[in-house]
Parts: sequence; C-alpha cells; structure tokens
Amino acid sequence: MGIRRALQRRLLWSGAGAVAMWLLALGILGGWDVADPVASVVGALAGIAGLAYALVAPLDVEQSADRLAGEVVRREQAEYVRWLDGSTGGRIDLAYTALVHGQVEGAPAEGRLSGLTALHQRLSPPRMVITGADVTDDAGTGKSLAALSMVLDLARDREPGQAVALRMAAASWTGQDLEEWLVQHLVTAFGVGSGPARRLVEARLVLPVVDGLDELDPPGTAPYSSRAAGLVRLLNNWQHGTQPAAVVVTCRRGVYDGLVGAEAHLRAAAVVRLAPVDAEQSRTFLQRSVADTEAGLSRWQPVLDALTTAPQAGPVPDTPAAVRLRQALATPWRLSLAVAVYQERTAEGHYRRSPADLLPLAESGTLRQHLLGLYVPTVLAARGDGTVDPNGPAGHWLTVLAAYLDDNRNGRQAEGRTLSATDLVLPDLWPMVGARRTKRAILWACLAWAGVLEFAVVVRAAMTSWEQLGFSFMPLLALLLAFKPDLWEGDDRMVLRPRRFALGCALGSVPLVLLGLFDTSTDSAAGWVTAAAAFGLMLGGAMGVAVAPDERRDGPRALVRSDAISWALFLGDLVAIFALLGYGMAGWRGLALTLLPLALVGALVSNSLSLRYVVFLVLARRVLPWRLGRFLHACHQAGILRTAGAAYQFRHRELQDYLARQRGRVGV
Repeated sequence: MGIRRALQRRLLWSGAGAVAMWLLALGILGGWDVADPVASVVGALAGIAGLAYALVAPLDVEQSADRLAGEVVRREQAEYVRWLDGSTGGRIDLAYTALVHGQVEGAPAEGRLSGLTALHQRLSPPRMVITGADVTDDAGTGKSLAALSMVLDLARDREPGQAVALRMAAASWTGQDLEEWLVQHLVTAFGVGSGPARRLVEARLVLPVVDGLDELDPPGTAPYSSRAAGLVRLLNNWQHGTQPAAVVVTCRRGVYDGLVGAEAHLRAAAVVRLAPVDAEQSRTFLQRSVADTEAGLSRWQPVLDALTTAPQAGPVPDTPAAVRLRQALATPWRLSLAVAVYQERTAEGHYRRSPADLLPLAESGTLRQHLLGLYVPTVLAARGDGTVDPNGPAGHWLTVLAAYLDDNRNGRQAEGRTLSATDLVLPDLWPMVGARRTKRAILWACLAWAGVLEFAVVVRAAMTSWEQLGFSFMPLLALLLAFKPDLWEGDDRMVLRPRRFALGCALGSVPLVLLGLFDTSTDSAAGWVTAAAAFGLMLGGAMGVAVAPDERRDGPRALVRSDAISWALFLGDLVAIFALLGYGMAGWRGLALTLLPLALVGALVSNSLSLRYVVFLVLARRVLPWRLGRFLHACHQAGILRTAGAAYQFRHRELQDYLARQRGRVGV
C-alpha cells in the first residue's frame, strides 16, 4: 500500500509541476501577451490556484448532510420495496412493548410499528434497541425491516441540524474505533470524501443504525467477552456533548438478553420488542395483497377461514391444521414466503399451486421446509431479470455460497482476519478456494507478466548481455513487490474520478499543444504531439485515479468494476507515457529502457481487488458461475439477496440456513 501511495503522490506532484512549468513557459514566451509576459505569468498562477481550490474546497457540513440524506432516500427506498417482495399489502403494523434501561424520557409502554420513528424522535436520549418478543425464536419478526423504515423516515423528513440515519451491518465492524467505522462506511458506501465524512461524524450528523448485532459472534460465545459486547461498549461511549448520541440497534431477543444479563447492554436506551403477527393481521395482509378480487378471495378462502379468530357468520372449527397454520405464518417473513410461492403462475397464466394445500402442510409440520425449498426458483421465475435460469444450477450456486458462510459461523479465520458469516463481498471470497491457491495463482500471473515483458523488450531491442542480465531481475522484483506483507490486509481501492481524469488530460496537454502552434518547424510537430499526449495522460491519471476506499455508488458489483477500470487507466497512462517518451528518444532501444519500471508497476496490480477476484473465479469455476457478480445481482433483483454496503446478504437468515443444510444433497 505504501509503495502505491508514494507512486500516486509522485505522479500528482510531477503532473502539477509539469503543468505549472508549461503554463509559465507559455506566458514567458509570449503565448498570450508578448508585451506583458508578467501578466501572463500572474494569470497562469491565478488560474492554477483557482482550479486547485475548486477541486478541494469543502462543502458546508450541513450541505453535506442534505446531500447524504437525499442519497440515503434514493437507495434505501429501492431496498425497502425489495424487502416487501413488491407486495401491495404493505408493511404489517406490528404491536410492540417497550422497556427502559437507564434514564430515558418519552418511552411509552406499548405502541405500533407505524409510530416507531416518532417514538425514537421523542426519546431523550434517542437510543433504541429493536428485538423480538420471543426469546427462543424471533427470526423474521421484522426487526431489520423496522430499522430500514426508520432510516427512510428520518432521512426523508430530515430538518436542519438533525442527524442522517445510516443502516450499517454489524458484521462489517472489524474492531476499529466507532468514528473510524462511520467514516469508512460513509466513504465506501456513499462515496463521501474522507474529509467531509469526518466532519459529518464529528458534528454528530450521522445516526448509526446497527443491524444484526447477534450476527457478530458464533453460537455459544460468552456474552461479556463477545464482539457484540465490544461494539456495544463503543456505542455506550458515543456522545453528543453532554448527552449520549443517537443510535439504533437490532438484535435477536435471546442474544440481547444475554448481554443484559452480563451487564454489557446498551445504556440509556429504550428496548422495543416486536410482537408476532397475529391471525387477524395475517388475514388483513392477505386480503390486501392477494385476496382483493373475487378470484383471489376464492383461492385464498380456506387460508382466510383458518386465520379467522372471530368469524362474522357461523362458527369456524378451530382444527389442528388451522392452529398450526397461524403459528407458521406468525412472522412477516413467512407470510411473504407463502404469498411468493403460492402466487406463482405458468406461462399461460395458470396458478401452479392452490393455497388450500397450506393447511395439510402446516398440520404435518413441513410447511416451512416446503416454502423455503420453492422460494428460490419461484422468485427467479417471477421477478428475475431473465439472466438466470430458474430451473438451472442457481440453487446449487446459492447453496455453495450459503455453505461457505455457514462454515464461517464459528469464527473461522484466514490470513489473520475473521471471516463474515453473513456478507458476500465479491473480492473477499478468495478464502472459499483457499489462500494458498489464490496466492499461488497470483504468483504465476506476476511471473507471466514479467516474463512476457522481458522477452518483448530484450528480444526486440537486441540488447547487450549486461543489459539482458539487468532485465532478468524483473521477475524477482515483481515477486518481491507482489508478496509484500500487507498484500491481504489493506482496504485501499483504486477509484476513478472521470471528470477529474478528463480535466487533468486537458490541463496537461493543452499548454503543450498551444506551444506547438508557435513552433513553425515541421520536424517538431510530432514531438509536440507526443509530449502533449504523454503529459496529458500523466496529469489525468494523477488527478483522476485516486488511492482511496472504493465507491459503491452502483451496488456491490461496482467495487470490482471501479477497481478494474481505474487500474486499467492508471497502467494505460504509464504505458503511454513511457512508450511515447521512450520511443521518441531512442527508438526501440529507448522504449526498452523506459519500459523497465512497468514490470514493477505491473506487480502492484497483484494487490488489486479486480485481479484477486478474477483469480478466485478461475479457481472456483467448477462450483460457481463465471459471471458471479451478474448472478448475485439477479438474485438481489429477485429478492433472494439484499445489500448492505459492498456486501450481498441472504434475504433472511432462515433462508441461508436452509440452503446451507442442502450441501450434502448437491455435493458441496
């Protein structure tokens, strides 16, 4: 990382220096005003200063917060629709009960999910924990959806001075300081500059909504010494002046009760426990979403009757099947499963299944497995983008990924890092095929690069034996750079700034082109064009290709795509500069000598996310699709996966666990 940063810094300063020198030369030589060269020089310096200020001048922190709130609304509302499976039934207005830990004002004893955002705004301090009511199994009760709806409400109705709520996966916390974690999330997930991000955090204009605190530790971890307790301690120290700063946390009831028992819980917070979906709410949801016509009512009538607790006309027998169906559909997640599977149609428009079949399946206790088994092919066929065959190997590929995450549940580590049991980050999947295999493949890639380059320049340039001996060290130098100790530890990304890249190319080339216009000799025209192209590309690369955490403006796939484009442009700039200048100086011999640094620069690519990702795909070609990013994007569009920053996650932990248990059946 240090070598790449130094190279970037030198390119930046050399490019800026070159532009300043050429502008000064243009003014002194009379390119603008022969009679007054001093005015030309002063004007050039003023232009450079103005451009520099325009590029680096910070926005007001309140303006940054407004922009961030708008971006949060744009992204999270699309995610919210996916979480609802596109259902017209909307969010179920669950009941909740609340209790208080510490001194908190404004917390009622109970309420409804629709009033959760208003409750958070009334709290003093505004700190909240969202859990389920069931200690043993509160999966699918809507904790994450409740947090997501709060994020949207707070961002949409934000007033000046209020913090912007940010949904953050707890599993993305790697042990760093809370402020550093927030700054990193702003930079990587929203493309905010590190300076504005730090100012937003320091002004406490960021409200962390930490989703999935229970996913930080493997089962059986002692609560007090757990990673979850460590994160809660940081949240307890999160202050805004003399008051605890605003924060929202979601966690399963059993895990959070363990933290409370160990006195490692969130202090001065209201704990909201979401109640299960009752039979009447389930019935109302189905009537709004799938039984709102005569045909739909006729299909779903057996289920609606089973969910009726107070029939309006005539008694309805409370059979064991009806009782078990109410229990099975007691969460929003299970209701959405049933609707998705039993609304599937054939190409001719006929329904594939009858909702009446839900009753015997519930009575036999197989309903949950039945719905989970049909969910993936059903939603791929109904809501997929057509890039994935629902009857193809999609289920097998998802099983492979779910099994990998399941293996990480007990805190598995690779190369000194704890692997996530929930997040699928494209360039970080290499532990699936083994660190040694990945490193070995990158080793051969570096050898191939250095060998091809050495063969090309040595043979084509017809060098002497001493020069050939010098070039023979290129593979060794490439390997030394490729396998430096921090290869697998850094988080730096190559990020392309298109506007700055174009501006840098113009600033670097235009002055040279103008100077060339004043040179009337025919022989120098090619030289001016060569120099203009070289300096333009050099300054464009220095200004437009930044070493910074990745921008994830277009979802997790942009992580690899942005890195690959940036590295291609960065290396292309260097190739153009060395090739143009070297060949212009001494033909093929000069080109050979100037290409020597490219062997070393090429080794830096071994640290890029895109190369690591491509190597992983090659090694995993038998168990995963070659276009893995497109496949995961299609699953996200269908609702099988959700996004959290640069990571894909399974829509629900129950779905991930079900797929992981299928590994033996598909040979994983």
